[in-house]
Amino acid sequence: MNKYQILIVDDIVDNIKVLQSILSDDCYQISSALNGSDAIKLCVAKSFDLILLDIMMPEMDGYEVCTYFKSKDKTKDIPVIFLTAKVDEEAIIKGFEVGAQDYVTKPFNPQELVARVNTHLDLQAKNQQLKMMNLDLEERVAARTLELEESNQKLEHANYQLSTLEDAKNDFLSLMSTELREPLNGIVGFAEMLEFSIKNKTNLKYVRYIIQACEKLTGVSDMALLLSALRFDRYEMKIKGISVFDLVKENVEKLKPLIADRKVKLKIDIPKNYIIQGDERLLGISIEKVIENAVANAPLRSEVLVGASLEGQSVKVFVQDSGVQFAPSEVNYTFHFFELNKEDRKNDFKRFTAGLVVVKLVMDLHKANVEVDNLTDGGVRVSFLLPVY
Repeated sequence: MNKYQILIVDDIVDNIKVLQSILSDDCYQISSALNGSDAIKLCVAKSFDLILLDIMMPEMDGYEVCTYFKSKDKTKDIPVIFLTAKVDEEAIIKGFEVGAQDYVTKPFNPQELVARVNTHLDLQAKNQQLKMMNLDLEERVAARTLELEESNQKLEHANYQLSTLEDAKNDFLSLMSTELREPLNGIVGFAEMLEFSIKNKTNLKYVRYIIQACEKLTGVSDMALLLSALRFDRYEMKIKGISVFDLVKENVEKLKPLIADRKVKLKIDIPKNYIIQGDERLLGISIEKVIENAVANAPLRSEVLVGASLEGQSVKVFVQDSGVQFAPSEVNYTFHFFELNKEDRKNDFKRFTAGLVVVKLVMDLHKANVEVDNLTDGGVRVSFLLPVY
């Protein structure tokens, strides 16, 4: 079995010995360096899966060493865990800003250290697997494209192959989302264990940040799976009558932390007797994503309005904010992310999120139009028409 290669960088020999003792498992191969210069030389000579890096060192401190590693192709993807006696917020934030993935404080807690090391090694291994799968997929796409260029007579066969590759891309997306869950569940599990054992309020806050970040990543995973299902007609809709007011209230509840963080006043102006027909889950996700986009882009302490009005046999639901407006090209592509070419992807789309792509797909399934309007007095209104039940 191949051993994980771990590099310990610390100018105190006793600290290195303690870490070596804690990480004495047969699955680890430990190397060490007493300063940043020696650590850089070691990384040139061999490859590592994880670096445990002390912050306070002479000549080159941990921040400088980490910055160097993240600037080089060979070492930029190696996860770095800072070893620090500091617990102040400024030092920790600076560590994350220069590229560290985590930190542990001295004196070391053996269980915590091993848990964090294993978590990042597992994440690194999964990332490498995904990269290899992605490279393999790109090679297959390139090979199929070359076949098309070389032989127009095999066009029908080539189209079939492209269809197969679309399935492969869909399977890859589903696999990526599924594979993400295992390490995320591990991180959340360890973080929740720490949450119950930590008494220091500052450290407790950081643990909760970790849990929130993992929950967000889980949401991204769920969104990727939903996108896949919608794009390839693998979602079975359940049409029923839905109260617009209740639908909005329910999904606003999910956004309370973001609303509080942005200090935004959310106003709901929807009559309680408006009933629309559609798939409750999909419409709920759409409402959530449009409101989330508005709150995230609204100025601090401003107002976001969620309203509805009758227009013939339809209900017009809209979300309006006073934030930055959509650029002209951004309006054109906001709900068509998969249609962007390479040049369009380089544009600085300030308001674009993948969630809005889901909104477009959901509205297409409901045969509903989506409108994006830059308001005269500033801000944006996103609205869509849904049939009355």
